[in-house]
Amino acid sequence: MLFDEITAMKKSFFILLLFIAPLSYAQQDTLVTLTDSIPKPQIVEFKSYKMTVPDGWDIKKGCVENQCTMTSKRDTLLDFDVYIESINLTVNKLSNPNYTVDKYANYSIGYLPKVVQNFKVIERKKLRSNAYRVTYAGIKNGLEQTWRQYYYIKSQKVFIVTFSAETRKYEFYQPVIEPYLDSFKLK
Repeated sequence: MLFDEITAMKKSFFILLLFIAPLSYAQQDTLVTLTDSIPKPQIVEFKSYKMTVPDGWDIKKGCVENQCTMTSKRDTLLDFDVYIESINLTVNKLSNPNYTVDKYANYSIGYLPKVVQNFKVIERKKLRSNAYRVTYAGIKNGLEQTWRQYYYIKSQKVFIVTFSAETRKYEFYQPVIEPYLDSFKLK
């Protein structure tokens, strides 16, 4: 009788192993598949600069070194999305080799009120000898927007990185987008 109980337990244990082994293998296989499917970040890279594209954003067709735009997907923050957030990369030649990043930032702050209604500077900060950041708000195309703009001067060119968002959503986007804006590197 004891022999029959031991045999029955062995059979039960064997059947249990038959069910557990495939499950643990399937879990291992799933883990490998999940880590293999993590997308690599998109990078916009040209001769003079490179930048990582925010996850899930699109690079608009026609992206070239002097003008490139990345756009977000529509969001559901607050309510229906009427504005597509974007990052624009623009490269312009400077007319004067002595043009500094300070002069360019001042020029830009003087020009922007001509194209942005109710223009207001929120922050301006020199980051390095060739880098400056300006955050400003206003109305453009009938929408209240906030922009964070970086100016970099190198080789008699200004590299402008601009993030724009609806003002009411800016505080949600800015901390998420900042690492991508910081990824901009001149070569």
